[in-house]
Amino acid sequence: MEFNFLERIQGMAKKTIEENKIKLENANISQEEIDLAQKLNAVEEFSIDRFEGDIAVLENRKTGKTIEIERNKLPENSKEGDILKKINGKYSLEAERTKEEVERIKNRMKDLWN
Repeated sequence: MEFNFLERIQGMAKKTIEENKIKLENANISQEEIDLAQKLNAVEEFSIDRFEGDIAVLENRKTGKTIEIERNKLPENSKEGDILKKINGKYSLEAERTKEEVERIKNRMKDLWN
């Protein structure tokens, strides 16, 4: 039984690594860029507030300030409400963070109505 548990853990770790590689490839951000940005505290986190034609309005999750960028600079399939990280002028979609935030908001709304 313990052997199966270790295999499952190993499989999950391998899947996570592969998913992260795909995220990095889609964003054209190298691991070196990520490491350096983290050391320099130069990773910014944004939420997509809305789209206005070919312009995306992003809100900095730390400061609340908004910026406008060309929509084509975002990862494909980006949509309103998604959370993005900006590293070295490149944006990557944070699908897991987005999912967590949606769940957090759903739970808060549920608590309000109960």
